[in-house]
Amino acid sequence: MKRSFFTFIFFALVSLVSVSFKAPSYHTITIKVTNIRNSKGNMQLQIFRNAENYNKGLAWKVKIVDKGEMKNNTLTCTFTGIEEGEYGIALLDDENKNKEMDYTMFMPDEGFGFADYYHSGWSKPKFDQFKFTLKDDKSMTAKLRYV
Repeated sequence: MKRSFFTFIFFALVSLVSVSFKAPSYHTITIKVTNIRNSKGNMQLQIFRNAENYNKGLAWKVKIVDKGEMKNNTLTCTFTGIEEGEYGIALLDDENKNKEMDYTMFMPDEGFGFADYYHSGWSKPKFDQFKFTLKDDKSMTAKLRYV
């Protein structure tokens, strides 16, 4: 009797734990980058998970893609194995491959963009302007801007 009681308790606890534990769900993000002005350099994509890290320039993931693969001034980039959650994706057309935005007189020399958001202002956008929630595989577009 004692043994069957403990067996019952064990299986009840295992059932409760397995019901409350949800395995993470992983997805793919595909970004179509448009309006690329030339094939020099690389396209740098940065995924941010929150405003604090975006403001500090601390990307959660960075992907560098050779622009030699672009066709008709368009390049497709893919991130795989991304958990559900809130993200924002920023892009840099790194024409000289130095992994940072270059400026002349406070104006960007290279192109930049954000997934599913076109920034037309003169200041850096806020994270809330281009963030999104990932629940399924997602296709996005990023139109680069050159000043």
